[in-house]
Amino acid sequence: MGDVMIPEILRRISNLARFGTIAETKSANGKALARVKVGERVTDFLPVMSFSSSFRRHWIPIRPGEQALVVSPFGEADSGIVVRGIFNHGQKEPSGADDTTEIIEWEDGTRIAIDTIAKTIKVDASGSVSVVAAGPVYITCTNATIAADTVTIDAAVTDITGDLSVGGGIMDARGDLTNFSTTDGAERA
Repeated sequence: MGDVMIPEILRRISNLARFGTIAETKSANGKALARVKVGERVTDFLPVMSFSSSFRRHWIPIRPGEQALVVSPFGEADSGIVVRGIFNHGQKEPSGADDTTEIIEWEDGTRIAIDTIAKTIKVDASGSVSVVAAGPVYITCTNATIAADTVTIDAAVTDITGDLSVGGGIMDARGDLTNFSTTDGAERA
């Protein structure tokens, strides 16, 4: 009887953790599922591990061809979870990755890089960037530079609390100029 159990035990041990490649994906009923090609066989649809799923939810689409690890706690190949995102020869880390820089890079070339030693965050967007907030937006820094062909400020009221230096001409001023003074302090209406 003991000899009959040894092959079963060895099979289960070999199925505890297996490397493979995502073969097929689906997302139904709020679950990310994938089938993984492990050797010559393909698993059933298994849940895919995420970074978090409670107070913060982070969805990253799963794609066929991505290398993954199937972890089967009881050694049953068609049960367990898929741990994804293993870098390999075909899928390398983004350029600039090192021990102090976290990089998120998308297929269109958009990148966010955070370097904890240089204390920098760099966003390279291949398209437009929109920030939408239900409340005020505050930007606090030592210096700010905006380099653009055109800048539009669309606001009911714009307050500038410090000095304003204009390097070029003021081409179009619509409306009244009120409550201003000259450099000698004389008020103008």
